[in-house]
Amino acid sequence: MIINPYIYGVATSYDPDAQLFFNAQTGAGVTLTTTEMNAVNQWVVDSKAIGIWTKMKAVYPFVGNTASSQKWNLVNPVDSNAAYRLVFSGGGTFSSAGYLPNGTNAFADTFFIPSVNGTLNSNHISYYSRTNSNGTEVEIGTNISGVVPTSILEIRTSGVTYAAINSGATYTTFTDANSLGLYIGNRTASNVIKLHKNASIVASGTTASTSQSTSSFAIGALNSGTLRQFYTTKQCAFASIGDGLTDLESQLFYQITEKYQVALGRNINATQSFYYNSAYNNETNAFLFSTQITDNTIQTATNTLVSDLKTANIFTKMKAIYPMVGGTATTCKFNLANAQDSNAAFRLVFTGGFTFSSTGALPNGTNTYASTFLIPATSLSASSSHVSIYNRTAGSGTINDWGTSGGALAFATAISLSGTAYLDCYNSTTNRIATANADGKGFYIGNRQSSTSLKLFKNAAQLGTTNANASVGVASLISPLNLFAYNPATNFSNRECAFASIGDGLTDAESLAFYNAVQTFNTTLARQV
Repeated sequence: MIINPYIYGVATSYDPDAQLFFNAQTGAGVTLTTTEMNAVNQWVVDSKAIGIWTKMKAVYPFVGNTASSQKWNLVNPVDSNAAYRLVFSGGGTFSSAGYLPNGTNAFADTFFIPSVNGTLNSNHISYYSRTNSNGTEVEIGTNISGVVPTSILEIRTSGVTYAAINSGATYTTFTDANSLGLYIGNRTASNVIKLHKNASIVASGTTASTSQSTSSFAIGALNSGTLRQFYTTKQCAFASIGDGLTDLESQLFYQITEKYQVALGRNINATQSFYYNSAYNNETNAFLFSTQITDNTIQTATNTLVSDLKTANIFTKMKAIYPMVGGTATTCKFNLANAQDSNAAFRLVFTGGFTFSSTGALPNGTNTYASTFLIPATSLSASSSHVSIYNRTAGSGTINDWGTSGGALAFATAISLSGTAYLDCYNSTTNRIATANADGKGFYIGNRQSSTSLKLFKNAAQLGTTNANASVGVASLISPLNLFAYNPATNFSNRECAFASIGDGLTDAESLAFYNAVQTFNTTLARQV
């Protein structure tokens, strides 16, 4: 049997922190299987590669099949209240699939008190549920005698799932189709709280943090000081408490935790072809998991692209990057800079007749465009913005590669339009770049470097420039940018696209580095022009 090390994490030696966990188990008379040890070790290694290990205050892998094996905090495997090891009460059941509370009197005390051990504006709690059940059940939670402040995860089936992190009785909620998988309640600022389910952000809110509970977190119930209530019946295969996680960190946290469950054969979600690979950048991992692209050439090329853009210090300037790889609408829609399947993450929604292939996305030029959901007025700067597109075919006719409008002002590129390339960026059409361009193939960057500097680059050269003023232009552009057409949908493109991006303005040197990175990317994929 061939074992995939990125799923099963076969190890000849263990990470020192994982080894401390195994030593604690051995000292308590517990013998873990090699599979269990490899899975735990891989989770530790992956969490460190992501950069979230140091954010974890308590991690409960629920490995083994006894209370003695499942009580340990992976981060600090010491048998004491101060180390947040679990003390189980009531009639819970322990098995290789995790900890199953009975819904009547079973819970585990973590001894983690938010007011003492937590941070007001940076906290997360997580729970991996293997049971699909409904009802007023709290999976992990604390408050003070039923009043504020409150931190809970309450997961329901075909009902409303709740999360509160230091936010009193105001909850962030969503309607849940089932109660299966990894849930993360997450606060990253005084007014930012999010609820994640598996790889997605399912709800967000701006409820301000108030204060922190003086009661410890319970797993399997709500701890209201001397009272335990709302006991759950959902089997727990993983739980954690720690600092707040970014959206990307939460997405990768799910990946490595799901990979952990797959390794133990107790995953509740369908097994995927790709999980976190520490050889790749975090953004690459998120993108490859969302697209489930397994082609090694594409994986390597994408990761090299991310590395090259980071080396050039321009990755952080990107609001959206569309690599157009994988040959399907599903794989081509994702934004490499934020690979969530949501409008807020600027993933594409394709409309009309497209052809997707290994060389990119080809619109039919009749009714095709892709909405980015990125609105210049709210996401871009009047003095610093760019769009780019890599055209593999010349095209013809009155067509736009990018476009949106607001009154007399626009942000648009129209390349090789009757032999002329045009660029508008928060300026009137009487003060635009219009320059001869016989061939529409190549990599174009429409780039506003300041309120009075607008440039159009093609490949490694500057194609045109103007001092068009944009000091008041961006505020009027309240419609999303379209790719492959204007917005409103007119001037449809018929050029095949092998890359596109939106972001902040780039210097001349950055534009050249950007071209080199994208050209290397497409050359690796054998689709360069």
